[in-house]
Amino acid sequence: MSLLDRKPKVKSTNRSDGSDQRRVLVAEDVYAWRYSIVKMLESVGLTCVAVEDGREAAILLADTNEEFELAVTDFRMPRGSGWRVVEAARLHRGASFPVIMQTAESQYPDVYEKAAELGVPLIAKDDIRKLLLPTVREVLGE
Repeated sequence: MSLLDRKPKVKSTNRSDGSDQRRVLVAEDVYAWRYSIVKMLESVGLTCVAVEDGREAAILLADTNEEFELAVTDFRMPRGSGWRVVEAARLHRGASFPVIMQTAESQYPDVYEKAAELGVPLIAKDDIRKLLLPTVREVLGE
C-alpha cells in the first residue's frame, strides 16, 4: 500500500447542515497553534480540516474529491515540511491554489526568499493573530 492509499487522521469542522462553506486545510504539528488557527478561521465562517503534518496535508491535496479553497501550513513539521504542502498544492490543485505559510523560523531570510519565489505569503508565528485573517481575505480575493 502506498502512502497515497492511506487516508490521514483529520479533524474536520465540517458543518452537517449542508451549507456551502469554504474549506481550508490547516497543517500544523503543535496542537495549541493548530487549535488557535482553526478557531481564527472558524470565526470568519470558514470550515477547517486540520492535520498534524505535511504528509497528511499532501495526501489530502492529492485527493481531488476533497474540496479546499486554501491551505494554511506551518513551515517546519515532522513528516513533511511546509514546502511539501506547497509542492502538493501546486501539483494537484494548480499554480494559483493559495497557500499561506506560518513559521517560527522568521529569522532566516532564505525562508522568506523561497516563499516569495513561490508566491506564498509567509507569516511569523509572533504575528499570526494579527496577520492571518487579513492575509486569508487577501488571497481569497475578499
